Amino acid sequence: MRRGFTLVGTLITIAIIAVLAVFVVRYVSGGGGVDAAGRKVPTPTQRARITAGNEYISQIQQAITMYKMDHDEQLPATLAELKPYGVTEQMIVDPNTKAPLNYDAATGIVSQSAGFISTTNP
Repeated sequence: MRRGFTLVGTLITIAIIAVLAVFVVRYVSGGGGVDAAGRKVPTPTQRARITAGNEYISQIQQAITMYKMDHDEQLPATLAELKPYGVTEQMIVDPNTKAPLNYDAATGIVSQSAGFISTTNP
């Protein structure tokens, strides 16, 4: 008896791989859609950009704290005043929308303007 691949076995294997590929592609692409609360669900790439933006916001919040220590608890009027504290032009731009981050000079709160899940960091 010869051992080897049969046509039926090969076709079943290809079908299984195709089904698995559909799930992987859908997972990687995010699948789109809306969550239970009715908000748009970001794709993995958008989630990565949101995470990068949150990291920038965290670094900006630290720079604001240092600014306040150097300026008698006064908040900076703009994020541009934080450049001596390591805040770069790239950091003050939302990676998703390419618009400047939202900054409230009265409270010192910086947030992203992405239209997805709220990413405010007080």
